[in-house]
Amino acid sequence: MLGHSRLPKVEDRPRLKYVDRVVQETLRWGPVTPIAVPHTCFKDDIYKSYRIPKGAIVMGNVWAMTCDKNVYKDPEVFEPDRYLDPATPFSPVFGWGRRHSSWTIITLHYDRLYFDDVRYRTIIDSDGKEVLPSGKMINAIVLTPERFEFELTPRSAKHEELIRGGL
Repeated sequence: MLGHSRLPKVEDRPRLKYVDRVVQETLRWGPVTPIAVPHTCFKDDIYKSYRIPKGAIVMGNVWAMTCDKNVYKDPEVFEPDRYLDPATPFSPVFGWGRRHSSWTIITLHYDRLYFDDVRYRTIIDSDGKEVLPSGKMINAIVLTPERFEFELTPRSAKHEELIRGGL
């Protein structure tokens, strides 16, 4: 898409639509923080017949929001092309409603600058079989996959030179 003479830049984002969809789906499918930052209710409120008094500490369940079958078709499936439909909402990992963060755009830019310049490859065991990640996560405030082996290699010697020069 960009050739071999340079690394992707923020300005290239409109031309990297599939990469954008992969990043969005990654944030939805495996939110780094499954529970949102606690907030304080600034007024008495009622939500689905539950009374929430002013001053109560509330935390959004981001994991539940990203797995909601009423919002995302087949939420357990990793499907970047779901974002081809403009009605599909972005992942709530950066907040929602009036608390939606403008940092979304900035973060997405930095999250994937080198995404296209490396290739991911699973490790092959002594029997010639792929060693695949278990898909299990460590239960913590920040979602972390169980340790797994993999290999990242630059797409070419030129890409390696560009990546090393950009560090």
